[in-house]
Amino acid sequence: MTPLPPAIGDYLCRRSLARRRPAYLRLDQAGIIRDGGGDLAYHDLVPLAVGQSVSTVLDFMEGLLPIDDDTCHLGCLQPQADLCIDVHIIPEDEALWVLLLDTREEERQRRSMQQKANELALMQERQARAPVSVASVEAPPLPGLKFNPRGDRREVSVLAAELRLRAEAEDRLAPPDLLEGLAAMRRRMVAGLRGDAGFLHSQTSNALVALFGLLPARGGPSEQALSAALDLLRRLVPPDDPGAVTGSLLPPAMVVTTGTAVVALETGPAVPYLQAVGPPLQAASRLLPVALPGHILTDAASFRAAVRLQAHFEPFAADQKLPVRPSDTELRISRS
Repeated sequence: MTPLPPAIGDYLCRRSLARRRPAYLRLDQAGIIRDGGGDLAYHDLVPLAVGQSVSTVLDFMEGLLPIDDDTCHLGCLQPQADLCIDVHIIPEDEALWVLLLDTREEERQRRSMQQKANELALMQERQARAPVSVASVEAPPLPGLKFNPRGDRREVSVLAAELRLRAEAEDRLAPPDLLEGLAAMRRRMVAGLRGDAGFLHSQTSNALVALFGLLPARGGPSEQALSAALDLLRRLVPPDDPGAVTGSLLPPAMVVTTGTAVVALETGPAVPYLQAVGPPLQAASRLLPVALPGHILTDAASFRAAVRLQAHFEPFAADQKLPVRPSDTELRISRS
């Protein structure tokens, strides 16, 4: 990394530490406290126990010293019920520095996101178990979801997934067995989307559609949807037999498209559900019939936006039969 000018380095340091309540201890090689500074009172280190072992005042340091690496980082420790800190141990020639930084705000944000994910999982569980009902006029408040009652235009990514039967299975298995297998796999697919910030839009006996970009989460809608699709494949496709999910089903064929859609949240007596229309849903519906089992087909907009995941995709073969639309000319497909 190119060294930064001192003025910029000092600014970034002050900015990053402004609300982190930094405190430090200087230890000798035996782990005895020799000096300290910073906001020691916030970390309950006043009076400073000079001459004592650091493990007598910081229990988590027991057994950590000496360290073999250049540095050691311990993230989000809770030495007390009301305290959450990051700890950095930095060796020097004849000393060790222990830097303590407050991380309560980061932990609060992490717990808030986890709570929203848990609430979403409960909501999706209700969706998976109950039929769509007639919408009422007003929807109840839902975590992380705020909509104009008449609908909003939102940038979303659409994940459409479809299960397909093996040709020989349809003739060999009894109808109840076929339907039971589809239902069980559909439940696994819905469960696989929980925690990935997706919201179930619709489902049939062998397909489901989920929307991303409506709930707060890391990354943009495209990255969220493609990451969820890759996770689904990893969970559903056996590593020793990539051509099969069960004896009667092929791996799911998936499509991810991105664009602006009109979205509204409605509710009935049983469950809330989404109404959504727009180009990304139309594109997903058009592309799903040509998607290949065990692969993810995605459009140029989704591919460009998900930089971190681009290595998992390659250009879609030009000889594949494909509905000709200008937006489909740069399709990508997940690698085998």
